Amino acid sequence: MAFLANNEEEEENLPPMTDDTFFENAKSSSIKISLKAQMGDIKSPTFCVRFDHNDKYVAAARGDGSISIFNVLTHKESYRLNEGMEEPMPTTIVRWRPICAPGVTKNVLIATNAKGHISHYHTTSGKLLNRINDDVNQLLTCDYKPDGYDFVTAGTDTVVRVYDEQTRQLKLELTGGVNGEPGHSNRIFCVKYYPEDPNMIVSGGWDKCIKIWDTRTPDPVRSIQGPYICGDAIDI
Repeated sequence: MAFLANNEEEEENLPPMTDDTFFENAKSSSIKISLKAQMGDIKSPTFCVRFDHNDKYVAAARGDGSISIFNVLTHKESYRLNEGMEEPMPTTIVRWRPICAPGVTKNVLIATNAKGHISHYHTTSGKLLNRINDDVNQLLTCDYKPDGYDFVTAGTDTVVRVYDEQTRQLKLELTGGVNGEPGHSNRIFCVKYYPEDPNMIVSGGWDKCIKIWDTRTPDPVRSIQGPYICGDAIDI
């Protein structure tokens, strides 16, 4: 297990890793952790990082709205997406489209933005393939269905929305409170598909409540009270 220690300086004045940062591996553990590479800079904060499905690239969602694609082997930035926004707003979440998803275009990445955009990018060409705008809703999270046929988004308006990946059309809105259990009462920061059941979605946010949804019913099928979710902080 690794432990990090930092000095007391202001966060914005710190380099990616300070001279005071160190790793301490537990002597009783067979797992050892060490620094392999540092990628990027401190000009803009990073909100989310994701490896691609081949572990070749790492996508980093940045506070100025741009998305950096780093090569894991060279430790260099290979591509940069969505650069130079007129009114910069953070890219909050990035997800690589599953390899098994329908369609012939490969290396597709989906991203949500605090301006209310959900965007599909072809990473190797830098081309924007599609954009859905929701100007009254800050989008804070998204996830792909394991088979790649659907994707889900959520944000400040507390609604979980499911879209068709091929048509990019809205399929379903999950709000809760239709026949029973209410939905979220504050902004949603994380949604994840359950990998072993494509009908199940887990969501969490500022209302200190994890909601478990079955897309075949409008209300949550279960709630877990307590966790305060402020980012891409749910894993299954």
